[in-house]
Amino acid sequence: MTQTEVPIEVELRGLYKAHYRFQFLSAGFQLGLFALVEKEPGLAVREIAARLDLKEQPTRILLLGCTVFGLLCKDGEGYHTTPLSKPLTANFDESPASNIPWEQHGIYRAMAWFCESLKEDTNIGLRREIPGTAPTLYGRLAENPELESTFHTMMSSVSRLVGAELGEKLDLSGCGHLLDIGGGTAINAASLAARWPDLRITIADLPSVATAANEKIEKLGLADRARAVSLDAFHDEFPTGCDGVLFAHFLEIWSPERIQELLAKAARALPPGGGIYVVTPRQDDDGTGPERAAMLSAYFHTIASGEGMVYTGAEYEQWFRAVGFEPTGRLPLGADTVVITGRKA
Repeated sequence: MTQTEVPIEVELRGLYKAHYRFQFLSAGFQLGLFALVEKEPGLAVREIAARLDLKEQPTRILLLGCTVFGLLCKDGEGYHTTPLSKPLTANFDESPASNIPWEQHGIYRAMAWFCESLKEDTNIGLRREIPGTAPTLYGRLAENPELESTFHTMMSSVSRLVGAELGEKLDLSGCGHLLDIGGGTAINAASLAARWPDLRITIADLPSVATAANEKIEKLGLADRARAVSLDAFHDEFPTGCDGVLFAHFLEIWSPERIQELLAKAARALPPGGGIYVVTPRQDDDGTGPERAAMLSAYFHTIASGEGMVYTGAEYEQWFRAVGFEPTGRLPLGADTVVITGRKA
């Protein structure tokens, strides 16, 4: 064996054994291990077993894995959290803690059908692992209230992170009335309204989401500037009267054909000079990364819709031109999100 072969084997083992790492992470989080050890550092095996209501041997297995993978450290007989596990000991509705239950209950088993989903070119993982009859994840969530709550907790935490930066960086000085397609429970709308005090916002989403959004808008004291309306993006025309359309983490769910259909509806709703703003995970134009683009693409294809992926900025700009928008730029948000902007000709 040459010197170069050893690291390759180690790297491969890290890939095909990654499921063990996640299960130790998920079990430790679900059982409250990290929060317990953060609150009472230095607990020994028997003390941890008693606090978690586990027998001693399962506790030893859990602690062994969490220590091996850097989630805990051991000093004498006592266990302590590490910088890796400290973010998982509080703020459970915020990222990164909010991601773990969704990964465990919404994604992990379904992603085992990734290869079959590629061969069948549809979301086999959804059909095999998430109960219900709807063809997409979003329809099935309505049939599984507990899973739906887990999903929305995760998505809200992600949206808050992106929404805060979006409010800071996106220039809406030329926009008086923004239409937020698939805008959810007003997280982006709240950030943008705070940044642009003269901006009016209409959120368009499914009926149950629109109801929740209006409740949130009322609580935020934004009812005079924002409202949510019921809309099926694929069957209804978009309301007119706006001079900007926002798609935030929505278009990448769908096929190129559907994306162009949605962009064409946006173009029909806007006056000449109206703005288009697409917030989406970033894929490099050369198709080589980043990592999150690959993971989300697998998720969209295997679970969410069976037809979407993370597309390149060049693809969006091509679709813009096809429906009458002139691309005006790309605004990076964080490490792997981008806002692709354009103007109606």
